[in-house]
Amino acid sequence: MPRYEHSDVSFDVPRDWEDRSVVAFSAPARAAQAMAANLVMTRDTLAAGEDIRRYGDRQLVEVARRLDGFQLHARQEIAVDGQPALELRFAWRGQGGPLEQRLVFVAGRKPAVLTFTATMPKSEAARLNPVFDRILASVKLGEG
Repeated sequence: MPRYEHSDVSFDVPRDWEDRSVVAFSAPARAAQAMAANLVMTRDTLAAGEDIRRYGDRQLVEVARRLDGFQLHARQEIAVDGQPALELRFAWRGQGGPLEQRLVFVAGRKPAVLTFTATMPKSEAARLNPVFDRILASVKLGEG
């Protein structure tokens, strides 16, 4: 059995199980804010024959359908640690008010895809987008 390793915990996992772990960080809450900005990284699996562009476009269709007041601001191909990635930037109306989100999809170990999702109140986007840029610039992908 392979071993899952993290700074807080480690354990054995059956070899045929998929790693679907979620990593989440939240900014300190600010006074009178309905929600704190956060960053979530998830893992998924690319469909047979699917690349990052197709995967991201499939996710774009889904979020546009599900989110109230969805407005796409940008869809651009970028690189994360030298690997092709797709970034979506959009706004929508959450329960606590207007939100901005950035989704970045990058290929991990085949056929995995890592998704970095930054969510922030629209009023905080100008201040927090550079923080997210620094986080993305620090990403180091494992050997695949």
